[in-house]
Amino acid sequence: MRRILAAATLLVLASCNTYQDPYGSQPYPYPAPSPYPAPSPYPQEPYPSAPGQYPGGQPYQPAPPECLITSSRDWTAWINRMPGPNNGPMLVVTGKVVTPTGGYQVAFDRYMQIRKGYPAQAFVTLNVAGPGDSPASQAQVTHDVRWEWPLNQPVGSVIVRCGDKTLAEITRIQTAF
Repeated sequence: MRRILAAATLLVLASCNTYQDPYGSQPYPYPAPSPYPAPSPYPQEPYPSAPGQYPGGQPYQPAPPECLITSSRDWTAWINRMPGPNNGPMLVVTGKVVTPTGGYQVAFDRYMQIRKGYPAQAFVTLNVAGPGDSPASQAQVTHDVRWEWPLNQPVGSVIVRCGDKTLAEITRIQTAF
């Protein structure tokens, strides 16, 4: 009988889920609720802007590059697998772009991005440099652009970008042997 009473006492004591506050106040079923967050832990005035931030505390975010190309056409892409000194496959992209005035220089970025998947997509970027201090004509000028990139895998499409614009999506890609 003593064993049963001792076991019952232990069970009653084990079932009590009380918390004794270490600072001597009365026990709570759980730790005492605290006023978190404090009513006003931070000053109400805006903080001064840090270096690299705009006034008002906003972080610096560069604006997307502006694309000065007004139109484009005749985009083609093909894979060069012809024998020769550079016998690795090369992706060749050509097209025509129009800038608003003369004096602009247009060229492809030498780096290409590949989005893995099936079929893989290649992303190429056009860069446009302004006329600077040289005098520019006021007529629209057409530029022929062409570039080759080494290719390690087949691609299903090529996306041509300039700044935040997509100029073309080329899906018919031929292979020349």
